[in-house]
Amino acid sequence: MDTEERFVVKQIVGRALDKGYLLSVLDGEDTPIRHSDDAEAVMANLGHCDEEWLIVSNADRKQIGIIFFVYGNDADEVVADCTDKAEILELI
Repeated sequence: MDTEERFVVKQIVGRALDKGYLLSVLDGEDTPIRHSDDAEAVMANLGHCDEEWLIVSNADRKQIGIIFFVYGNDADEVVADCTDKAEILELI
């Protein structure tokens, strides 16, 4: 993840945490962080693979949706896909 991509991802993480959501990171093989409300921990676990999923859950740990990140393109393309739900779309 380059600097511009990191900026975009960090904004999304911040918006999600500001709304009280919990975040999990899935790297395709493992989920190194689960249901976290710690922005630094989430960011430390993002950007280690070419693509990753940010799983957004509410305070009861019920999944609200997923944001799919793909790195290596332009920063405005770092969000490759997401759950088509208002709660997720407003984070992007």
